[in-house]
Amino acid sequence: MKFYTSYFYQVRFFTPNMIPISTAKWDPKWFHDFQDNKYVFLDKRGVCNGLRADPFVLGEEYWKNLEESHNECTKDCPHDSNNCEFMKSYYNYLNTLDFDNIKARCENLALRIQNKMGFKEEPIIVLLVHEKADCPCAERPVIWRWFRDHNVEITEWSKK
Repeated sequence: MKFYTSYFYQVRFFTPNMIPISTAKWDPKWFHDFQDNKYVFLDKRGVCNGLRADPFVLGEEYWKNLEESHNECTKDCPHDSNNCEFMKSYYNYLNTLDFDNIKARCENLALRIQNKMGFKEEPIIVLLVHEKADCPCAERPVIWRWFRDHNVEITEWSKK
């Protein structure tokens, strides 16, 4: 199964076999059809919206440590993700997770959606972040590194 990253705006270009899963602490309200953050629905094109990968959300103990050390990341951070204390902490946090379990859960979810929806194409898992692909400081490169550390290819999805 293929894994990609993208950002929320791009969901409008997805096809039903693309399974967008939020890795964000907060999602745009439209991603849950303006319901609570557990609300999942099919949009008018048959794309499943509202799925979340809560394990990707940085744990509260990490937030507290970052706040205490004044290393929170800010909008328009001037660093790249390799030189940002927040992103270093995020990578360390991801390393506390069971990669194989998370990968298996994502794949299982995608196959269940495929069975329910009946599409023939291979399911594609797209992990969503807020920042556009050209943002130098974002979770995307950290997520790529974590996947690649576990020998799983992951790239940015682009509309062809």
